[in-house]
Amino acid sequence: MAKKLKITQVRSVIHSQEKKHKRVMTALGFTKNYATLYKNDNPQIRGMLHQVRHLIEVEEIDEKNVPAASKPSKGYTVVKAAPKTGKKEPDGDET
Repeated sequence: MAKKLKITQVRSVIHSQEKKHKRVMTALGFTKNYATLYKNDNPQIRGMLHQVRHLIEVEEIDEKNVPAASKPSKGYTVVKAAPKTGKKEPDGDET
């Protein structure tokens, strides 16, 4: 079974010593404190995690234990779509 990494941010990047740490956290996908991400386990991700190991907690899990991604709400609901027609209606009387 493929391995995944459960990565949780536990400290803020505001007081981080280097700008590199902020860029790495952004590249990993962190936008808010205490967010949790699931990433594939590969050497590139492991290297990024090593750079910011003081800001995160990492846990190895099986792929089957990863929760399904929920879709964010669009903010609206489409009740019935208008029919699409390729014809233009005349604007007025054409003689």
